[in-house]
This record gives sequence, C-alpha cells and structure tokens, in this order.
Amino acid sequence: MGQAVPHKDRRLRRVKEHRLRVAVIGHGVEGQAAVEYWRAQGHAVVIHERSGTVEPYGGVEVADEYLAGVESAELIVRSPSVRPDSLPTGIPVTSVIGEFMKRCPARVIGVTGTNGKGTTATAATAILRAAGRTAFVAGNIGTPPLSLLSRIKAEDVVVLELSSFQLMDLTLSPQVAVVLPITPDHLNWHHDLTEYEQAKAAIAAFQSRQDIVVYAADSPPAARIAALSRAQRRVPLGRPEGMDIRPNGIYLGGEQVVDARDVTLPGRHNLFNIAAAVAVTYDLVHGDLDAVRTGVRAMEGLPHRLQTVAIAGGVRWVDDSLSTTPQSTLAATDAYDGPKVLILGGSSKGVSFEDLAAGLRERQVRAVLLIGEEAPHIAAALDAAGVHGYEHAPGPMADLVARAAAVARPGDTVLLSPACAAVGEYRDYADRGKQFDEAIRRRVL
Repeated sequence: MGQAVPHKDRRLRRVKEHRLRVAVIGHGVEGQAAVEYWRAQGHAVVIHERSGTVEPYGGVEVADEYLAGVESAELIVRSPSVRPDSLPTGIPVTSVIGEFMKRCPARVIGVTGTNGKGTTATAATAILRAAGRTAFVAGNIGTPPLSLLSRIKAEDVVVLELSSFQLMDLTLSPQVAVVLPITPDHLNWHHDLTEYEQAKAAIAAFQSRQDIVVYAADSPPAARIAALSRAQRRVPLGRPEGMDIRPNGIYLGGEQVVDARDVTLPGRHNLFNIAAAVAVTYDLVHGDLDAVRTGVRAMEGLPHRLQTVAIAGGVRWVDDSLSTTPQSTLAATDAYDGPKVLILGGSSKGVSFEDLAAGLRERQVRAVLLIGEEAPHIAAALDAAGVHGYEHAPGPMADLVARAAAVARPGDTVLLSPACAAVGEYRDYADRGKQFDEAIRRRVL
C-alpha cells in the first residue's frame, strides 16, 4: 500500500519457506479459520485453547495445556481475545486480520468505533452491490476474511468491521479507514481507556497519502485517530465540509444524497452510520446517487439490533441485545417515542454507568428491570441520578419477559438494550436475544 514495511512484518517475511510449526492461540471463529488457512498450506499447526475442549483433527495437534510448548513455534497466530503481551517474545506473531491485510489483492474499507461498526459495514456493502461492485463484508461481523481470500479479485472491495482486539497489534492500515465515535468499552480487557483508543488507532496510523480516512468529527478520540493518518483525503462526518447529517437526510457539498425517509433503521445514530457508509462508497460508485439510495433502502437491520419482535396489546417488544455499552443503550431509547420499559444488565466490561443513569433521567423510561452481575452497580448509578423506577428481575428469560409484560402498558416499548455483555445462562449477546425473542413468542403472542 505504498508505505514502509514495519519491523515485525520484515521478520515475518524472513520466515523460511518450509513447513512451519504454527501455533494458533485460541480456537474461536478466527482461530478455526487460521487453522484451515495454515494447514491448507502444508504447515504443522498446533492449537492452544484455554478451554481444553478441542480434540485433534485432520492432522492438527492440540496442546495438552493452554500455552504448553508454544516456545517451539516458528509463527504464532493470535486470536482476538488473546492479548499480545500474554505471548512469548522472540517469535513472529500475526493474526487472521494481519495475514489477510498482507495478502488481500483488493481495496479494503476498514470500519471501527465503539458502536455502529456492523451497521456501517453492512450498509457500505449494500451500496457497493447496488452499484454492481463485487463486495465482501467480513471481520468482527462474524466472517473471518481469510476464509474468503481465494475468492477475492483485485477489482473487488472488502469491507472489514474491526474491533480493538483485532486492531491492537496490526501494522497495516486499510486504504479506506472509518472511525466512528469512540466511548469507553472493553475496559475489563484493555488496561485503560488510553490503551483502548491506541489499539483502534492502527486503522489509520499506517495509511499512505493516497488513502482516505472518514471520521466522527464530534468524537475527540476519533478525531485524534484520524489525525494520525497520512491520508490527504479526510472526510469529517457531521460537518458541512464533509458528509453532513441533517434531520431530513444526508448531504454532501450542500446536495442531499440520501433522504432520511429512505433509511428504514430507527434512530438518528443509524442515520449517522448510513452517512459513514455513503462517505466511504461515494467515490467507489462514481457518485451514482441511484446506487447509493438503492443500497440504503435495501439495508436491513442486524440481528438483535433494534429488531421489533412483536407488537401485541399496544406494546412494542424490541430486541437490542447487541447493545452492550451505555452509549448504545441511550441511542436505542432515543429511537422510539413514548414510554419505555428498559431491561438493563449483564456481565462487566469495566465501564461506568453514571452517564447512562443521568441520560435515562432525561428520557421517557417509565420502568427499568435489572439483570445480571452488573445489576447492583447500575442500581447505585440510578439512585445517584435520582432514577427510582427500577426493580431487580432475577431468574430465567421467561420470568423476565413475564414481568415486563406485567409492567408494560399500551403505548409502551419494552426494550432489551442491556448496556452490558451477556452472562450466566446466555452464551453471548445473540443467545440472550434469541431467548428473549422466543420467550416473547411464547408469553405474548
């Protein structure tokens, strides 16, 4: 991409062209893709999985203990959940994203931020496809990009949703970088907010002058990251000189490029996400407004992100289980008029709930049901902010939905927007949302 090769990548290039011993640390979605990728090249792959539940398969070894024998590896492939500083030094380290960035023949659009990454990446892909471009969406959104590499051609476009975990030790930046608003998150994994911001900075820090950076102008961390880029083309979101967002639509240079009525996703924050998608695709579709608008109209919401599950007895039931930060929960409450019955809580991500509580005090939230290990901390924040319409709702999802049905009145929105990660009886946010949806259909419909 026209930039100096960092020291780490020079080391990786010097790895001898022979059958390497590759240690794949973690066997989640990206770890599995890494195993298949390096195994297909004839290398000796060893899986190091903390849970100890992986069995050897297809000639792939599994370490007896988590990092046992990793010092003998010639290449380490880090899964996103593994901190780089937890690995032995002196051995080249890469990742699924890092390897993909080195090998991808096509233009890459990278999207990061605390919230809205998936929506922006999906919308950008929809616009590109509406214009007839072959576009792939991958990364943190669920598809490991290495699994797509053999199908990608130079004239295609790849849109990557990138988390701080994936970016943390990346030494290449995408040609087009999108930096959405950044607020505190994952502070149970990152040492502090500074490290979280620094991890995300890799999306722009290694760009060349020919690249493009699009950023949330009103988010100081996003603006700082954009300032690290050498890209000559900088597009501020929410500014008249960039991609402007007004109540009636999205504007470029004073011209309306998208009517707000074409955006079917609820909430002003989604208009912002769509504006980011338009900003990164406008040149790639040669300013074809028909394609832009067709792509925007085709855009559907992501699973468990502000999905209306049912409207029954005058009550709207909304699954926003993907909302795992206080800021995304506040945005979700703004997306619906009228009183809300809000379900909050889950496992800790190390963030404060003070701003959430203060924000709820100013919104139409008539009742709050608290769940999970963070319930006491949220309750304390609500008390301090003078928000008293809450109760603890322990027990299975069926009981939670039954309690919400008892509290809700016609005209209300029951909103599962937890502001926390999933915990306990839920495997992840998707399982939490699925259980919520199923309980509604059994109890309400």
